[in-house]
Amino acid sequence: MKVEELFSGDGEMAVRMRVKDWSSTPLGPVEGWPVSLRTLVRVLLHSRHPMFLWWGPELIQFYNDAYVPSFGRGKHPAALGLPGRETWPEIWPIIGPQIEDVMREGKASWNEDQLVPIFRNGRIEDVYWTYGYSPVFDDDGKIGGTLVVCTETTGRILSEQSLRQSEERLRRVVEASGVGTWELDVVTGRMEADARMAALFGLPEASGFSLARALEHVPAEDRERLRAVIDAALAGEQQGRYHLEHRVDISPGGPSRWVEARGQVSFNEAGKATRFVATALDISERKWAEEEVRHARQELHSFLMQAPLGIAILSGPNHVYTFANPPFMSMLFRGRPVTELLNKSVREAIPELEGQGFYEILDGVYQTGESFHGAKLRASIVQGDGTEREMFVNFTYQAKRDPAGRIDGILAVIYEVTDQVNEQKEIELLADNLRSAIVSRDTFLGVASHELNTPLTTLKLQTQMSQRTLARQGFAGFPPERFEKLLGSTLLQVERLGRLVNDMLDVSRISTGKLTVKRAQTDLSRLVAEVLERFAPQLEAAGCQLERDIEDGIVLPLDAARIEQVLTNFIINALKYAPGRPVHAKLERRGHGARFSLRDEGSGIPPEHHERIFIRYERATPPSEVSGLGLGLYISKQIIQGHGGTIEVESAPDRGSTFSFELQPE
Repeated sequence: MKVEELFSGDGEMAVRMRVKDWSSTPLGPVEGWPVSLRTLVRVLLHSRHPMFLWWGPELIQFYNDAYVPSFGRGKHPAALGLPGRETWPEIWPIIGPQIEDVMREGKASWNEDQLVPIFRNGRIEDVYWTYGYSPVFDDDGKIGGTLVVCTETTGRILSEQSLRQSEERLRRVVEASGVGTWELDVVTGRMEADARMAALFGLPEASGFSLARALEHVPAEDRERLRAVIDAALAGEQQGRYHLEHRVDISPGGPSRWVEARGQVSFNEAGKATRFVATALDISERKWAEEEVRHARQELHSFLMQAPLGIAILSGPNHVYTFANPPFMSMLFRGRPVTELLNKSVREAIPELEGQGFYEILDGVYQTGESFHGAKLRASIVQGDGTEREMFVNFTYQAKRDPAGRIDGILAVIYEVTDQVNEQKEIELLADNLRSAIVSRDTFLGVASHELNTPLTTLKLQTQMSQRTLARQGFAGFPPERFEKLLGSTLLQVERLGRLVNDMLDVSRISTGKLTVKRAQTDLSRLVAEVLERFAPQLEAAGCQLERDIEDGIVLPLDAARIEQVLTNFIINALKYAPGRPVHAKLERRGHGARFSLRDEGSGIPPEHHERIFIRYERATPPSEVSGLGLGLYISKQIIQGHGGTIEVESAPDRGSTFSFELQPE
């Protein structure tokens, strides 16, 4: 017989036997094996019952697929073809003599549920076997080996042991737990109960009583429920199982005690109830504790609902809202029902928080258990009407733990501080403005001192020079042309000094609300022409070619002196900031009113300074470059606004500036 025929089949052991080099074992090549051994091996391989064969004096081992699981880890597949003593050194003192009896005397043996510890799965295990050792014969009729037909019964034995232990534990638990037991004979209607059951139901006797007697101390409303559940179990509902919690009144005037009853009905082959066994456990302490917990929860819920802070509870790693009080809803869900929040994760309920850092904070608290306290954090949320609202909050995220100490959620406590933050911002803005005002004041005082001192110094020097000339030459030292020039210079400095003083007085009047506008019908066209004519010499001296476009006949109710002050400020600015450049003056009708503009071709003003230059003490250039108090445009704006008009500037670097105002009759 060829090797392929002898070890035919697709089973693991057939494959392993085909590929094994048997010539390296004491059995030698397969072709030289006895017919009896070949036959036994074929029977073994094709059996679905666990079988094991020891052959020859060395007890060379064969086994089938059904036996492999009994090895566990460690012996298979190395055991195939090895001598038995090498494979089973740990149990050889047990099985060795049994095998020897079979091999020497042909004595078969049978053992049931025999404990035979073996080494498997990396350790010595207690293994139970039901097995038989039988002699098998070679071609000469002599004992050639030992055949083992076996079944491992470890699982059943351990289960039986566990069952016995469980029954013993149950008996002890019943004794220790105070559970009462009773049994109802459905046929006779009589009950038997242990002492605990009798005491629990207030029964003087423990046997021979009826079900109605047993239920005497159960309150009427509970008795009806209890009887209905018992009848349902007896009728076969719920597979005859019975479970109910009910009260028992055994102390007149005292509190009711609570009992948890469980039972099982037994039925005969005809489906008739024959026996009803049940237990009863006094659960009064638990029920009272549950009532206290329920009451405490109600109080806690009431407290949380009435708390002035926003409070919410989020459960699980996805932060699902399970509770939110009214302040929380008002802050984050204004105009939206609580149903849009509960049982939704924070990412579902408030998706607009994405990118604001709150999701990450929640994840961190849940993962680490470390609380997070945030102060004045900004949040942008969408309200019920779809509008976006910016708010600032103080909040705490506190990890919530289950009874086992595992984190199962987060308690969120939030308090809106938007008003406080805005007030703080206003205070900080006021402080910044105050600091700026102080700096501006100090700067103004320095500039004002310089600006006032300049014409005074000029006047002083001119006076001193005139005194010296008069002392040396008398009036002869002042010919008409020199006297006229001296007088003109003096008047110019006096006018400059007057403007400075008037500007400071106007600032004072504006600050106290006393700047007045006295309207009268005025020929604005003539007023503009006169002011331009008066400044023509100065413009010419500064190299500023004056271009005029004055529409005639524009008459409006206005304060001529104040409007002249505005025109003067515009022209002086052109002299300061655009010397040597053309100046374009234009007056035109606008509806029933008029618009005046003065355009220069100076260096221009950056757009970011357009608003600033109309603020008190503010300037587009530092005082070291161009003289002035920084009041002219500020006063001009107040005057024009006092007339109900508008004033503006159009300018850009290197493109000159156009200052304009527009007036309309009231």
